[in-house]
Amino acid sequence: MATARLRGKSYEIRVFCGLDEKGKRLYKYTHWTPDANMTPKQVEKEVERQKILFENRVKKGEAVDGNVRFRDFAQRWMTEYAEPKLAPKTIARYKGLLSRINIAIGHLKLSDIRPMHLNAFYKNLAEPGVCKRNRYDEEGNVIHMGLSPKSILEHHRLISKILNTAVRWELINNNAAHRADPPSVPYQERKCLDVEEVKRMLFLLHGEPMQYRVMITLLVYTGMRRGELCGLEWRDIDFENSTLTISRSSQYIGNKQLITKDPKTKAGIRKLSMSATISALLSDYQRWQEKEKETVGDQWIETGRLFTQWNGKPIYPDTLTAWFPDFLKRHGLPKVTLHSLRHSNATLMIAEGTDIRTVSNRLGHAQTSTTLNIYTHALKSRDREAAEMLDMALNF
Repeated sequence: MATARLRGKSYEIRVFCGLDEKGKRLYKYTHWTPDANMTPKQVEKEVERQKILFENRVKKGEAVDGNVRFRDFAQRWMTEYAEPKLAPKTIARYKGLLSRINIAIGHLKLSDIRPMHLNAFYKNLAEPGVCKRNRYDEEGNVIHMGLSPKSILEHHRLISKILNTAVRWELINNNAAHRADPPSVPYQERKCLDVEEVKRMLFLLHGEPMQYRVMITLLVYTGMRRGELCGLEWRDIDFENSTLTISRSSQYIGNKQLITKDPKTKAGIRKLSMSATISALLSDYQRWQEKEKETVGDQWIETGRLFTQWNGKPIYPDTLTAWFPDFLKRHGLPKVTLHSLRHSNATLMIAEGTDIRTVSNRLGHAQTSTTLNIYTHALKSRDREAAEMLDMALNF
């Protein structure tokens, strides 16, 4: 039996189609919008007719309805698919992308979307002025930028995910995004600091605020992610056994909201051995933090976190990200990202002969193949060294 309910200016009509293998109820949907000149009685009568028509189409296997507009379906996709399954940070990111996507194609019916619509949208995103972040030339003039190929590809992938769901739910027969032409992302070699640059950076950190010094040093020595660093609590530090446990991540999702989440995979939860240098540094930092608590007094909010705002609340991850480029610039260090310290850590471990499984475990990769793919260049260097060492050993 078909049912109908008013959603905005249109009626959503659905037909129950049984249960799946997990006992979940399955439905097929369509939408019908009354003509503006129809009377309430005519609308009521037509809704009943549309229910019967759609139910018959479902029974005949003809229930494909692309009349719903992309904007409306995207909202339903977010509510019924994304929000129950995806991480809050991913949802926040998708909402930001959809604000641009809906302006471009939100008014189009799913069945009317063509590759040319998407290609025109991608071209528009690359035009100067679309990117709101200001960049400046050497003379201080504003450079109006379009979105990067990587950002445009993110928009494309979200559109494709939404249209894929529309195909699976039998609202349309095919996904127009599969035939569109998003820009390719040019390969960029990962920039990271070499051993001498890392040594110099660690030396220069001695003149910086204690909290930043400890955070950057930990990133270099452990290779953990920024969110994992900000999620550390004192209960994760075992001074007696010189270990550090990573079991959560602190993330900013916009609107001044911080969330704490579990790692994506079991491999993300890991216990790392701490060197004597790190153990001593964290002991000093713990004593420093206790003095900070005394200074703040009853305004201190106890969260158990290692890295906090002035009053004990968890630090925003972007705080460190914003500080780091200024530190590099002040000391004439190479321009690298905060995340590149993770790559520096892995590259240095590989250069020192650490086996790839240990490197993978310390980085929290779910599979060793991930590590192999990311650090191919560093591994090739080790391969050359191995060949030369064997040559020296066998040459007399």
